[in-house]
Amino acid sequence: MADALCPPAIAVPKPAERRAVASVHTHPAGRKRAILMTATAANRALAAATGLMGALSRKSAREPVRRILVVRLGNLGDIVVALPAFHALRKRFPDARMVLLTSPTLRGAPGAEEVLADDPTFDDHIVYYADEPGRLRFLKALCGRIRRESFDLTVMLPDDRSRFRHLAKHLALLALAGQRRFAGFRLVSPDQFRLGQVPRIMGLLEPLGIAEVEPCPWIRVSEEHRRAAIQRLLPGNGRPLVAMQCGAKRPANRWMPGRFVEVGRRLVEEHGAHILLTGGADERPLTDEVAHGIGGHCTSLAGETSVTDLAILLEHCVLLISNDTGTMHVAAAMGIPVVAIFSARDHPFRWYPYGPHHRVLRHDVECGPCLKDVCPLYPEPVCLSAITAEQVFNAARSIFLDWERRVR
Repeated sequence: MADALCPPAIAVPKPAERRAVASVHTHPAGRKRAILMTATAANRALAAATGLMGALSRKSAREPVRRILVVRLGNLGDIVVALPAFHALRKRFPDARMVLLTSPTLRGAPGAEEVLADDPTFDDHIVYYADEPGRLRFLKALCGRIRRESFDLTVMLPDDRSRFRHLAKHLALLALAGQRRFAGFRLVSPDQFRLGQVPRIMGLLEPLGIAEVEPCPWIRVSEEHRRAAIQRLLPGNGRPLVAMQCGAKRPANRWMPGRFVEVGRRLVEEHGAHILLTGGADERPLTDEVAHGIGGHCTSLAGETSVTDLAILLEHCVLLISNDTGTMHVAAAMGIPVVAIFSARDHPFRWYPYGPHHRVLRHDVECGPCLKDVCPLYPEPVCLSAITAEQVFNAARSIFLDWERRVR
């Protein structure tokens, strides 16, 4: 078990492999293969580096694990899908001091501190931002902080398409800070792009003897917080609640507002629902527009909820209808069914909500996956405009009917 904490050395790709990656980019038909080959080459090199560092410390790998540094970067959805891994690590090492190193990239973006507000899994958080002033001084201070903690084990949970240079920079920083025992690396394979984030991240922990995903809910909520949020946010009119997330960080992931209006109206008229519109403060104009279109029995809560508030709110809903967003993952983490509307900008399956009760609507097109934040071809992405309001309503209706049968 202990030796498994140090990954084995893996051969760096041969020059011919690197040339193949470069040449395939010149042909549009080879784009998808190029993405996979590039990721594989980068991960092999990174695994070789961590394997070398592990080989230098086989003796220390037999020592007990008392202090753990966990590295997971990203915004709301990135952190939520890593919650089962966080909790599994705490269960595996119940007496260890665990510290999370994280960055939501931009200030003001919801990240780990917001998701873990009521969660005692970590003893401390180290948070940094892309725009840290005095970057060299900050990095020196960060290295000093990590070195003083004297971590026995560093668990890195990178995104499956993290750029090699970013991972290498983090690895170099941690090495300078004295870290020698690492876990959390895995070669990219075609199957991993079909796994989804939760099982992929859990797979990174297999060398530590961790495999099982905990049941929902994953977001920890205090009873005091729960009571306050219910009193402040829920309408209390006795109608079944349906949440809608009409916005998304990337324009290429935003389904048409008018279609949200159409679906919301039908749920109100045909199922007696009350619609709750979620989102950040910057999405308030959008949710106000949709609320006005739906008319009665609709409340816009954009900008009025913390991540914990959002989890409590969704816990009381029959379902969520959502674009590909962090809110979608919050609902899945609370065990709430999602009608998830996906563009074709990314690979299928990668970011689907975790669990068996969701309905995912995605329309394949020849230009996808493009990995673009904004569709370069159409004012409204054709992969999204092909998904009709009728399809979304029918998916929501099937969840609604299942719920009605359970509560009778």
